[in-house]
Amino acid sequence: MNRLLLAVSCAIAAAAFALDVWGADPNGTQSSDPTSANDLKELSDPTILTRRVWLETEWNKFTDGTSTVEETLAALWAWQLTDSMDWAVRLRLPAKFRFGSDNPDVSDVGGLGDIKPAIGGAYRINKAWRVGGGLELQIPTGRHEISDNVWRIQEFGAMAWDLTPWLTLSPSFEYNQSIAEEGSARRLHFIETFYPATIILPHKWAITTQYELKADFENNNYLTHSAKLLVAKELGNIPLSFALSVRRSFDSGENEFRMNFIVTYYFR
Repeated sequence: MNRLLLAVSCAIAAAAFALDVWGADPNGTQSSDPTSANDLKELSDPTILTRRVWLETEWNKFTDGTSTVEETLAALWAWQLTDSMDWAVRLRLPAKFRFGSDNPDVSDVGGLGDIKPAIGGAYRINKAWRVGGGLELQIPTGRHEISDNVWRIQEFGAMAWDLTPWLTLSPSFEYNQSIAEEGSARRLHFIETFYPATIILPHKWAITTQYELKADFENNNYLTHSAKLLVAKELGNIPLSFALSVRRSFDSGENEFRMNFIVTYYFR
């Protein structure tokens, strides 16, 4: 694990250097303008809705040697209803792959994952405060080996507070409950809460630290908690951002770590 963390740190440093050079302003006068700041906050702040598409790669490593890689192509389309109210629809189309298990009876497998459409809204109370929420439906479109094999409804909500132009707190929750299970799938009923703090840096950089807490109501209300670090960079000449995050659980569960890499294009 120490070697992994060292490798991740080196990867973040290398990506940071490359992106800073690629995204540099030719006039040498970079600054974090409000639009770019919102783009970077949006990675962990559901109260900011802008039209965008993104490709997210998620790698999960488990204690039995198994790895799962999920490639998700997603899009969010937002409309401004009033000066302070936005609505949006979102669609996530994942492909999931499982490999590397120490158990010879567990074969490598891959295919389409569970499609997730969603709808939501956000309201700007004033310049510093925002609230938002919505609904997501998970549809068991994936093959049973890599699917949750449930129809699941997720209710999500968030609040955001811009303490300063460069520091934002945006706690949120996701309440999940399956409404139908297929085959021998386990019923899902849990809530996850997230407590991110996003710092906007010069040259269109951002760092987010996030604490996560999950309560599983189907497992005697068992609590698990974890932490995530995210580093993001938006290019200076085109509305494109790159983000790399590492998540580590504080519990002795099956998941060793999770890494996500996200490439986002914003429609302006």
